[in-house]
Amino acid sequence: MIHQQIESRDGIDFICNLPCGIIDNIFKRLPMGDLVRTSILSKEWRYQWMKCSEMEFDYWFNGMYLKGLKLEPLVVSILRQHQGPLVKFAVQVSDLKSCPGIDEWVRLLPNNTLQDLTLNVIGAKHELTSCVCSFQQLRNLRLDNCVFDPPHGFKGFHKLVNLKLQSVGLVPERFGEFFASCSAVEQLRLIHCTAFDCLEITGPKLKFFEFHGLFRSVSFKNCPVLTDVRLAFPPQDFIEANGYSFNLVNSLSCLPALEDLKLQASALEGLVEYGVLEKLEVSLKTLKNLHLTDMYFDKIAEISSAICFIGSCSNLQRLRITAYTFEMVEAVARFLRSQKTSKCMNKLKVVKMQRFCGMESEMEFIKFLLASATTLEQIAITPYEVSISDGGESILNELNKYPRASPSVEIISSDK
Repeated sequence: MIHQQIESRDGIDFICNLPCGIIDNIFKRLPMGDLVRTSILSKEWRYQWMKCSEMEFDYWFNGMYLKGLKLEPLVVSILRQHQGPLVKFAVQVSDLKSCPGIDEWVRLLPNNTLQDLTLNVIGAKHELTSCVCSFQQLRNLRLDNCVFDPPHGFKGFHKLVNLKLQSVGLVPERFGEFFASCSAVEQLRLIHCTAFDCLEITGPKLKFFEFHGLFRSVSFKNCPVLTDVRLAFPPQDFIEANGYSFNLVNSLSCLPALEDLKLQASALEGLVEYGVLEKLEVSLKTLKNLHLTDMYFDKIAEISSAICFIGSCSNLQRLRITAYTFEMVEAVARFLRSQKTSKCMNKLKVVKMQRFCGMESEMEFIKFLLASATTLEQIAITPYEVSISDGGESILNELNKYPRASPSVEIISSDK
């Protein structure tokens, strides 16, 4: 029926006569199950799906088409029938467990054309074979819940641009050397991978770095264009000892192009060892946008260290803080009231406060910013609905009474 409808009056079969580039473009937009079904459209299309340059077995494929069939032999069968170059291969179904079939997939993939590889495993981590390292055309590599240990002597993925490793078992002592050999990488994400003693990042083209996990120290080497860094850590006892916070700030200050930083506020807590509210020995002169997450407004050490850090970012323009306030601590409010205005916030223009409860310590922090930032244009408050019932109206009324160094600043309520 479909075939007949798109024949012209002259009997020309438009499906069979489509250029190969257009057919491949159509195939890229189809789920894997529908792609295989195109074989019924016409005799000439029976094997066209085997030439598709992209294969993606995702959650949609798992729910709609698998229906009790075993994924591993099905993928093996499809790969063995595939013809022509394969550019992208992705498996991210909901129940893929470690099995020998995964190694068979990797072995069947063409190492001279593959540019995009995604493997998402659940349960026990799957230990990848060294075959993965043969894909020298890779531009995008995403691994989830695998063990990745390149063999000794591996020279790296020279064309790799994006690398995301999530819940991946690594050899910490060798990761720095491996990553340095992938000199074209522009985006690196390490999410809940192996803990590092010292994480070394060498990236001449690296622009974006995101890390969720644990390291005792980090070293950035030859990262001249790294502009965006995002760091999040689990609770850790050593953060207040051994100069952890200062060493972290010192490493960040060595990045000559850093403009955007997202940082868990507790990582700064150890700065109390180095003289809070006095200017640090190092500064982040290029930083323009700062987001401090999970900032506890009931801890003096965290608040004072955050103020110290903000004051060391002399060109900071936008500040976002996600607050975590569970109880009123009078000592914190009293500490904030005792602080003199800062002279290091003269370029700050926008402040966003999220999960704002209206506790006295939070209010005093806003008062401090208003008194210090001479070019401030806006403070946006996102009320925490669990603690605030009137949408933040009473908080705004109170904040608008505070004195301010900038005559043009407005204070608004925001839902973002």
